[in-house]
Amino acid sequence: MELRHLRYFVAVASELNFSKAAEKLLVAQPALSTQISDLERDMGTPLLFRNTRTVQLTAAGKVFLEDARSILASVEAAKDKARRTSRGEVGELSIGFFAAPTMHILPELIRCYRALYPDVTIRMHELTPDRQLAAFAREEIDVGFTRPLPPGHPDLAAQVLFRENLLAVMAETHPLASRQRVELSELAQEPFVLLDRMVAVGMYDHIISACRTAGFSPSVAHSPDLMATVLTMVAAGLGVGIVPEGARNLRSRQVAYVPISPALDPMPLVMCWRARSDSPPRDAFLQLVRERVAAIQEELER
Repeated sequence: MELRHLRYFVAVASELNFSKAAEKLLVAQPALSTQISDLERDMGTPLLFRNTRTVQLTAAGKVFLEDARSILASVEAAKDKARRTSRGEVGELSIGFFAAPTMHILPELIRCYRALYPDVTIRMHELTPDRQLAAFAREEIDVGFTRPLPPGHPDLAAQVLFRENLLAVMAETHPLASRQRVELSELAQEPFVLLDRMVAVGMYDHIISACRTAGFSPSVAHSPDLMATVLTMVAAGLGVGIVPEGARNLRSRQVAYVPISPALDPMPLVMCWRARSDSPPRDAFLQLVRERVAAIQEELER
């Protein structure tokens, strides 16, 4: 039994006329009659009673018609779902992010995406860069907003979205807090509070390298694993820090953000994804972000 047998039977059963059914199906009437006979032979029972004047459903035909219509409807629904899935219109999208640099861009991206793809389920996971790598390895996220990838991840692709300036951060009562700019060497004798290296290895190494270029090795007194904790400890006077400017989204009270002179190389925020995986919802989201990159950069520069 093939799907065409079901389609032919439903057409004849609906019209109760072989000529009209053949015309509707765009097939020759003898071929249609042969297909119905083949179906009945396969079923082992007549489905239609017909003579030269009339066509009627048998009791078995009435039962089979209901199921045949249901099967054909399910097939069409499955075809539609597969097509919509291939276009990224249905499915699931899991996004990893960390709050500080994404607070001004991610909500708008999600709103735009949901407007275009309302039937895709979106899952958000707030994860530090190291935990995003682990989540990618477990295939728990499809897209990550993170820092530049460390070596050894050829399975991940990445695109830089924008770059954040690095600022010195200190308690608002610190003697340097009111300065317009501070030289990095002026912080040489200060205890430092830096985000733990295991959490963001690229940023940690970048800061340490910049300090050494300025002529000192920083004394790292505390290394919490959350940026919000870094800022809380700085506000409490436990040390100074160097943070991307997006950290200002997390705390603006009790701390001062002071530009560094000369400026350190800015820290990129990248969007990354598993390069070899097939995910139409993810691909649609990546395309949306790419279309919005210029607007994102322009907004952040205001």
